[in-house]
Amino acid sequence: MTASLGSARPATRILVAGYGVMTAGIIPHLVNLPHTRVTIASQHLAAAPLPGTTLMRPHDVARAEPDVIIGCFADDPDSEAFWTSAPTTDSLASHNPVCIELSTISPGWAEDWHNHISGHGGIPVECPVTGSRPGATTGTLSAFLYTPVQDDRTETVLAAFTAHRYAFTRPGNPARFKLIYNAWGASILHSLGVFARQLPAHLGEDYPIAARAVTTDGWMSTIAASKLPRVERQDYADPDFAARHMLKDLEHARDLLGALPLIDLTADAFAQAVADHGPYADFTAVADQGSAS
Repeated sequence: MTASLGSARPATRILVAGYGVMTAGIIPHLVNLPHTRVTIASQHLAAAPLPGTTLMRPHDVARAEPDVIIGCFADDPDSEAFWTSAPTTDSLASHNPVCIELSTISPGWAEDWHNHISGHGGIPVECPVTGSRPGATTGTLSAFLYTPVQDDRTETVLAAFTAHRYAFTRPGNPARFKLIYNAWGASILHSLGVFARQLPAHLGEDYPIAARAVTTDGWMSTIAASKLPRVERQDYADPDFAARHMLKDLEHARDLLGALPLIDLTADAFAQAVADHGPYADFTAVADQGSAS
């Protein structure tokens, strides 16, 4: 049975806008916070996803009377559509909530977002996260954040689902860092696929020995151990992080950094992975691209 909006007001009302892989992992940690009520704003869900939560449509969010709003969206347009909508803007003015934007967005929109939230009475917390679905599910995401106002609600909520929080000193810098971080990781992942395929091709029956070495020894072992098993199984159907989202991040990184050959190569590989495996394939599907014929 879901919580009723009409029952006694708890200490903190949390509104989560955007339901997907990340928020599905985060919401149970929010529900477990004491003296909270969690409402999910979604256009697509037919029912609240777990007990202790309430479902509403985005145009009704003002009824949630939120103390904290958490947004997690696919791209800039979705983020902007929610935060600048009349119902959300009304909530900012009426309840002065802490507004936590978890999405990986462009630096330009991040700066505009800060101005919009602050200008309408909210407290902006720019907060892209990394760790994909495993980190969200275990509550061990890493957060890169900037906020102009220190508020106890921010720390309480972020502590529920992040293990590490890195505070930046300028609006837009978390977005800039996350884009460089993702582009760097994406290029490494692409190269993993290229070179991992050379091992069985050249070593034959000794491949298991090579796989054990690269996943347990040396500085690359953390990367290989994390992703090589999916590559070996070609297990791309149940995404920890969707290929389309990484492609979007690479496009933003290219806007930020300019045309770098490595980003161009990696973005092309992710575009092909999306074409071959579908937009919601796990991002390790890029490992199928660029292998030697």
